[in-house]
Amino acid sequence: MWETGVELAMLESMLFSGGRRNGAVRPLGRTLHALAIGAVLGAGSMPAPAQPEPSTLVFAAASTMAPLNDLAQSFERKQGRPVRFSFAASSTLARQVMHGARADLFLSANRQWLDRLERDGFLAAGSRRELTGNRLALIRSADGGADVILNRPATLLGALADFPLVLPDPSHVPAGIYAREALEHLDLWEPLQGRLAFAANARAVTVRVARGEAPLGITYASELRAETNLDAAALLPAESHSPIRYELALIEPADNPSARAFYEYLLSGEAQQIFMKHGFTPGSKGKR
Repeated sequence: MWETGVELAMLESMLFSGGRRNGAVRPLGRTLHALAIGAVLGAGSMPAPAQPEPSTLVFAAASTMAPLNDLAQSFERKQGRPVRFSFAASSTLARQVMHGARADLFLSANRQWLDRLERDGFLAAGSRRELTGNRLALIRSADGGADVILNRPATLLGALADFPLVLPDPSHVPAGIYAREALEHLDLWEPLQGRLAFAANARAVTVRVARGEAPLGITYASELRAETNLDAAALLPAESHSPIRYELALIEPADNPSARAFYEYLLSGEAQQIFMKHGFTPGSKGKR
């Protein structure tokens, strides 16, 4: 609060029209003078403007875009706390955190990247939770295409014709790592050499097949809920690859109460129902 004497002196020098003329001043009307001084004297009692709720920034695997957008809308309606997202491959987001990017929560499609962040001290102690799961699907246009029998490589090669099979980059993207494991288990990895094209993340595979850039792609089965013009040529056997488990964690310093509230909401039964509506599989009720 300003010193009252100083403020009044400042007002006295301001509340004259025309400035000085021949060494004299012309006062404004007494009513305006009184109102202005009253406003200054009352300023100290005015309430401070309300501070907006802090937003929550979530780094999340690209494949979780649809359910997380639904969950954020529900959370904001109920609590009035805004949520923002950065969606990409889990590997890309983990590297951003390691290079100093600030975020409140991390939802990874692969526990190895969270292992690394936890080892290097980026995660809040004890905050890791398994949130949901997924399956792998060989996707194609819903308009149809050649049948594919996974244990018969010739049917897959025939369905591809002169086009590549698109999958997420298996060098670092979780969905691509799972896809390579499955193809190796099914003895399809070697026959497909020279016939593969890699995408930046699981969502990018879906987009390329939906646009007709490739007849077949391997991505998460949940992606079929996001694109109505696609269907599954086959589901890859769950035993052909490592379990697909999405893990959630708070990022240090974990001092944002809105982020903590959204974290708890993601672990709720309501959130589990929304994930399943979008084609994900049940998690382990918040356990690791």
